[in-house]
Amino acid sequence: MNWRSTRGESSCCNTSTTRGVMPARIRSTIACLVVAGCTTTTSPRVTQRPEPGIEKPARDRSTPVNVDVSTYTPGRLQYYLQTFSVVHVTAGDSLHRADSTHLTGILTATLAAGRAHNTVIAHVQSDSVSVATGSGTSIPLPPSKLLTFTIDTQTGRVVPANQEVPRDCTTGSADSSPIYGREVLPTIHTRAAQTWIDTLYTSTCRGGALLTIARIASYTQLPSRDSVLQFLRLTQFQITGNGHQWNQKIEVSGEGTAADTLHVSGSPLRLQEVSGSSQTKFSFRTQLRTQDFTQTSTTRITLRSQ
Repeated sequence: MNWRSTRGESSCCNTSTTRGVMPARIRSTIACLVVAGCTTTTSPRVTQRPEPGIEKPARDRSTPVNVDVSTYTPGRLQYYLQTFSVVHVTAGDSLHRADSTHLTGILTATLAAGRAHNTVIAHVQSDSVSVATGSGTSIPLPPSKLLTFTIDTQTGRVVPANQEVPRDCTTGSADSSPIYGREVLPTIHTRAAQTWIDTLYTSTCRGGALLTIARIASYTQLPSRDSVLQFLRLTQFQITGNGHQWNQKIEVSGEGTAADTLHVSGSPLRLQEVSGSSQTKFSFRTQLRTQDFTQTSTTRITLRSQ
């Protein structure tokens, strides 16, 4: 069965497909589902880079620092984002191959006081985003559209203001950007709560399929010895979707977990770094074929300037 690519070279997908190599259309669907993934191309075997694994960050047993000020003070923040992912075919192919991707980019968040009390309007824009597959050269991706959010500075709740739900994912230009804005806008309380839950639903076009991703994140404030606040974020997510490729219906399902550590410090208080890893299992089903994949990713986001 043949799978078509969505945007050709410009979307990091190569139309050539050989037996035993992960089809470009499927790899396009997989790679942009987790926090910062992106589309991939037909590539050689994974290079000798260490494969990321999931480790729960160690907890510091010292005295906790109380969060009593907002991390959303108006200003302009610029972050550097990088993600390394490895995707393995686990079932449904005669040769179990793997593809790797390395995505980098810059995310700029502009925060301004909102009209309502205790609210901030956040605009997030990506720039200089590129992806390299295997040992290949980096391919630039077009900038994402301006993403707007409303933030409650006391509860940390982040609500998208201009979120659009895709309707038609069958055209080659329908693929959504891998950037969804919340990468640099985590839910951080300003009160003394030690744990809290955040639920996020997003919809995206990827590889001809309309995907819905449900994320449930549990935040825990970790003890700290100095002025750097640390938070542990454990996320569970589920992916469901369907679409059409070569006039055949495709169904996608998956689930995964992620563990991240968030570092907050400075004056005014700012998110300084996010680092963590995730693992996701996917199934792709058509009338003629079922394929299973596992994706393991590591992500790091660091504050460049403010």
